[in-house]
Amino acid sequence: MPASPVPAPIKLITTMAGLAVTCGLLTACGADSSDVTYKAWTEGGNLQSVRHDYTDGLNGAVSVPAKVSGANWSTREDGGHAPRLKVAPTDNGVAHCLLMEGDGRVLDQRKGAAGQPVTCSAQR
Repeated sequence: MPASPVPAPIKLITTMAGLAVTCGLLTACGADSSDVTYKAWTEGGNLQSVRHDYTDGLNGAVSVPAKVSGANWSTREDGGHAPRLKVAPTDNGVAHCLLMEGDGRVLDQRKGAAGQPVTCSAQR
């Protein structure tokens, strides 16, 4: 017995519903919710070193030293499940770190002691 044809409007509605569900589940049709802004800065000195972890996949997190000069540094990356940022100041500078979601929500923010490194981290 032959199958009855599906009317074009029903096909369109079904296709659009499928795309909407896919976009919602995969977040492929809007702002990438896995983006994290990493910010590091110092008071009274410069950045000596910055290291950030992002995109944890099959082999775990990727930890990358940043090229820094001056008192400020930032980047935006796929933060994965456990974004982390370690900041070290020069001399007696005070290091700060900030991890922020793509929507502006602060995941972690810290201020270190003079001359000491500081680390921000989050679980998502």
